Amino acid sequence: MKAWQLAYPHNLQHVSVPDLKLSDDKVKVKITKALLTESDVAVYSGALKVKSPFILGRFAIGQVTEAGEDSFIKKGERVYLAGVTEDELSPNGLKIAGETSDGFYRDFVLAGVDDVYPLPASVSDEGAFLIDAIALAERVVDEMQITVGQHILILGGGLYANVLCQILIYHRAVPILADNNAERLARAKKSGIYYTFSNDETLKQNVLNATGGKLADGAVYLAYANRSEPSVLFPLVKRDAFVAFCAPTCKSIPVNLEYALKNNVTIKGITESHEFVSTAINLLANKAVNYSEFPYRSFKEEELPQLMKDYASLLDSGTNLPEEMDIVKFIF
Repeated sequence: MKAWQLAYPHNLQHVSVPDLKLSDDKVKVKITKALLTESDVAVYSGALKVKSPFILGRFAIGQVTEAGEDSFIKKGERVYLAGVTEDELSPNGLKIAGETSDGFYRDFVLAGVDDVYPLPASVSDEGAFLIDAIALAERVVDEMQITVGQHILILGGGLYANVLCQILIYHRAVPILADNNAERLARAKKSGIYYTFSNDETLKQNVLNATGGKLADGAVYLAYANRSEPSVLFPLVKRDAFVAFCAPTCKSIPVNLEYALKNNVTIKGITESHEFVSTAINLLANKAVNYSEFPYRSFKEEELPQLMKDYASLLDSGTNLPEEMDIVKFIF
């Protein structure tokens, strides 16, 4: 079996690893496509520490090639592989592919029956890589107890923020998207998001105008593709509001809590949403999210080392990764 293995930071090698032996409660999945993420690049560069040798890859889809008798999964099914799974032996009870355990940059994986999700024909391969963003949005709605008609301020206009706004609209809430990137705001408009404002000195007045002279009922900071000051949210929400901070597990967010304490704000920290994957797939299948405006590029798996090198240089220089989904095709 072949895998892309990190020997040490900045050294990604294509190596042979032991074959996998199927058990009754597992399925064997041929990886067909994987997503290149900021977390993968953080591991590659050494910013996120792992024990080498290590296989990267947080998100992937594949095809079931073998299924145990007790698996209830059919051979040949196209599936989404859970990036986060339950693990009683882990300190927080979770195992994260490509961060705390070997990931999906390889030709085959063994997975538990609860950790693979059959994909309906109506969900494309590209659409499947939005599952994490949609699941995160559903968790935000759940954790913040968002109700119909509430105005929710979103700071950060990358892909995760765009999806969150669309899910809020699906739940009949009113998103207000603020960002300092004109291209992302324009993409949000094309995706059907009505209130899109620059994150500058005019933001408070724009929030008041959108809410009929009131502050936002809640707010969310998306650390994905976002370098805005997170503390600006607190003066823009009502007293006793919920404010959520969402980020990959590898990312820290320094936050000034002065206004939060004054206004009795409840803060939620959200880094994963594995309990909402099935819901996300159902929403995708029912066209609840428009992703026609999201750019993506496809790469052959042999291009991984150069991609990692280029993206690690970008992060080292303080630059965000490109605003696109980079999908790697695995053909061994």
